[in-house]
Amino acid sequence: MNHNAFFDSIKAGKVASLYLFEGSEEYIKGQAISRLCQQVLPEGMEAMNLTELHNPSADELIAAAETLPFLSEKRIVIVRDLDALGTGKKADEASAEAITAYLERLSPTTSLVFMVKGKADGRKKLYLTLKKKATMVDFSRMSEAEASSWAMRTMKALGKRLDTTAAQKLVFSVGSDAALLKQEMEKLAGFLGEREEVQDEDIDTMCVKTLESTVFQMVDAQVGGQNGQALLLLKTVLEGGEDRFMVLSMLLRQYRILYHMRCLLEERVPQAQLGNLLGIPPFAVSRSQAQARRYSKEKLKAAYDYLYDLEYRLKSGQSPQEGSAEAALFMLDGILNSQSA
Repeated sequence: MNHNAFFDSIKAGKVASLYLFEGSEEYIKGQAISRLCQQVLPEGMEAMNLTELHNPSADELIAAAETLPFLSEKRIVIVRDLDALGTGKKADEASAEAITAYLERLSPTTSLVFMVKGKADGRKKLYLTLKKKATMVDFSRMSEAEASSWAMRTMKALGKRLDTTAAQKLVFSVGSDAALLKQEMEKLAGFLGEREEVQDEDIDTMCVKTLESTVFQMVDAQVGGQNGQALLLLKTVLEGGEDRFMVLSMLLRQYRILYHMRCLLEERVPQAQLGNLLGIPPFAVSRSQAQARRYSKEKLKAAYDYLYDLEYRLKSGQSPQEGSAEAALFMLDGILNSQSA
């Protein structure tokens, strides 16, 4: 099950005796543990009935799981970063065998949760046993749609309103990592003060931007005839430690989108299909349309071809990386504003 299904099951009072939590979304894993504890452990008895272990031996794990709960029907044992589940980690085979065997007779008064950072090693015997016996919960990074919905719910809990378009812009600007999104939403809530509705300009003013979002702004400035602003944005991301090659890769992606957007517009493809075809969020469709309409298909293709060739020359060592991003912006400005078609 995914994390949404897990929260629904806990809300319905369905608590399993054995879980495996895996995936990269650590913040929501933490929320899941908190919700599980709230559901299972009586208020005031949490410390007496919760044990957290980091890569324990079989004896340590079994001793914790066999301990009877105190003034509670169940206790919770959380096992983090067990070598017997981790990728690239050599486990104590005897300990792993003992833990695997113990799962056949797990105490009914214990809810045992194995937590893995990232994906567990699916080849290991303990994982194969958990796959048969445990409730497996996937905490993979949220999709943009999931992150937008989560952001809207979280912002509501902070007493503020975030509509669908603003939520999409926030996720595009910040990324879909829940911890970072929560941090930026708390900043927004504080910035709004008594005001309830989050506006686009609030996100622009307060939120830390992803490289993708900044490159989108960079291209927006450049196609709008503000190459100086584009260069300032480039300087900001490079001073922030971003690699020039990564910036150029994102620039290539954005010009590819603009070229294909222009082709789709000329083919009169329905507006509702553009986002899916180009792989961009709905809020960015109209902005990308406006960008693409400023130039002919031929000029956008020339810009894209230039960046594609530059990427090849950089990868093959034919051109130096130093100064390449800055030079690319000047070259793109020349291509877009030449007197040819």
